Amino acid sequence: VPFRIPGPPRVHGTCAHVRAHARAQGVHRMAKRKQGVVVRAAGGGASAAAKEAALLAPPTPADGAEGEEPALSAEPAAGAASSGPARKKKRRNKPDGSATAAQDAAPASPASPTPASASTAPAEAAAGAAAPDSAAAAGAACGDSLEWLCWPLGSKKFLAEHWEKKPLHLKRQRPAYYGEVFSKAALDKHLAEGTPLGYEDRLNISRFDEKTGKKVVLNLGPRGTKVCPKDANSAWASGASLQVMHPQQFHEPVWRLLTNLERSFGSLFGANAYMTPGGRQGFAPHFDDVEVFMLQVEGAKRWRLYEPPAGEEFPLPREYSRDFEQAELGEPVLDVLLEAGDMLYLPRGYIHQGIAAEDAGFSHHLTVSTYMKTAWCQLMERALSSAVEKAAAESEEFREGLPLGFLRYMGSWHDKTDVPENGGSAAVGAPSSGSTSAGIAAPRAAFIRRFQGLLKRLQEFVDLDEVCDEMGIEFMHERLPPAPASAGLGGGSAASAVEGVTLDARVRWIDASAQRAMLSTDPETSEPTVMLFHSRDNERDGHMSGAALADAEAEVGCLRFEAAVFLPALRALLALPAGASLRCGDLPLQDADDRVALCQNFLEAGLLELTPSEPEAQASAV
Repeated sequence: VPFRIPGPPRVHGTCAHVRAHARAQGVHRMAKRKQGVVVRAAGGGASAAAKEAALLAPPTPADGAEGEEPALSAEPAAGAASSGPARKKKRRNKPDGSATAAQDAAPASPASPTPASASTAPAEAAAGAAAPDSAAAAGAACGDSLEWLCWPLGSKKFLAEHWEKKPLHLKRQRPAYYGEVFSKAALDKHLAEGTPLGYEDRLNISRFDEKTGKKVVLNLGPRGTKVCPKDANSAWASGASLQVMHPQQFHEPVWRLLTNLERSFGSLFGANAYMTPGGRQGFAPHFDDVEVFMLQVEGAKRWRLYEPPAGEEFPLPREYSRDFEQAELGEPVLDVLLEAGDMLYLPRGYIHQGIAAEDAGFSHHLTVSTYMKTAWCQLMERALSSAVEKAAAESEEFREGLPLGFLRYMGSWHDKTDVPENGGSAAVGAPSSGSTSAGIAAPRAAFIRRFQGLLKRLQEFVDLDEVCDEMGIEFMHERLPPAPASAGLGGGSAASAVEGVTLDARVRWIDASAQRAMLSTDPETSEPTVMLFHSRDNERDGHMSGAALADAEAEVGCLRFEAAVFLPALRALLALPAGASLRCGDLPLQDADDRVALCQNFLEAGLLELTPSEPEAQASAV
């Protein structure tokens, strides 16, 4: 509800919550139903000309902005292998074995805590760049998670040659590459300390039956039953495999890792850990409907990759596969031993089968995956559905009835490319005997032309920005909340930080990727409004869980601002590179109190933080 607070500070707002999903009605109409706070200027409403000028104004560069966007290296590290010879099949090129790490130091792990001082400068991790041991430098490198994931190949080479194209095995020869992201010992500790790990929700116990070729579930209770440490240890000792689901919900290093990956890729990431005793196979051969990165954390596992048999949607299938029988699989396109520190990337659609190495004791790999239902076909499905609704609402032509008697000449029976009878041959496009006469052909052709004309006109009603706004809001709703830094960035409580805002205070985003702006219209005043959606209040415990993703009534954090006044200032703030700061008094707002109150609003919401001034930072460095 719009409101105004009398007296300084004259601009004020709070974190409001709005409904996240209204797919059928579109994002902008969805925005009209949201209950939020509109932050207005102190000096009253702006003129119509001022409102129009604010909306059309180009982005305002922020005074005092520091740093640049991190660059990704285009060159692979020494030893990177090229793709192998082409297979006889035309569907894919056979992937070669691996890229081997050179002796250069690797980028720091994005699963490490990010110290306060690290976020003042942009990340500069590149393939083959030195990785200092200091925690500050490690935190700075966290911003470039894609480079860390692809090292030593280099992110640009990975995206150009492997992403959605062919598998990749990175053999790093660095057993400790993943650090303490997760481990069997960490799982044992969580079980011993009573972390709520329920069957099917966070832990599954199973074994693979070689006789039947099927997975046998060994869970000792219905879904949600808390796993007893003694039962898990007994099953493990008997040769069962442990699947830990969504460790980011309860293990902080995985939370940090996925937060950084979601920031780098701009898409949701999930994680599962798989622990299998030596010489055992955990699951039947199958393929996934997501892009998969297997991080071998402990031990070793032999992986064989196959293209699916004929009849399966490949490459890039839209759905998860069934379990395949061994007899259905041909020759593997890749047969590798994944050792601690290695990474195996699988585009969706490649069948994978893994057996833990006997001499390694056990195998533990952490699978991180992304890009479920993020294809062009899914975008088009949303866009066309919305376009049909708009076209029907705005154009009488789309609402006109179909021609009378159209079923007499439309349908496969009346298609002029009939299948010839009695073994004869018919030319493609020739009318069939009797069913497509000259009297039927003319209205049929007119019907098809009319449909094609409407289909072409439908493009006028496609609003790609609206569809992408909808997807962006869903991403904000479903992604992880920002992981905390290892030390308070601004120091003190949120209340003291808000009170300490002056025109000379410098502010920066705690996580520049944790918010998304959208232009909309106020449902009550019909005035242009900026809606700022954010993930600050998301629940980590529900990340990637089926219940959370299916909850259409879940809430997403949102702030509203009067566009005519605040749009230039919001553009200046949102244009800040990661880690860069801006002086509060340099915000492009006419009223000084508006500048202070806008920063206070974001500080109170937990999105901005105070940074030391330049003299203070220099004194601290000394």
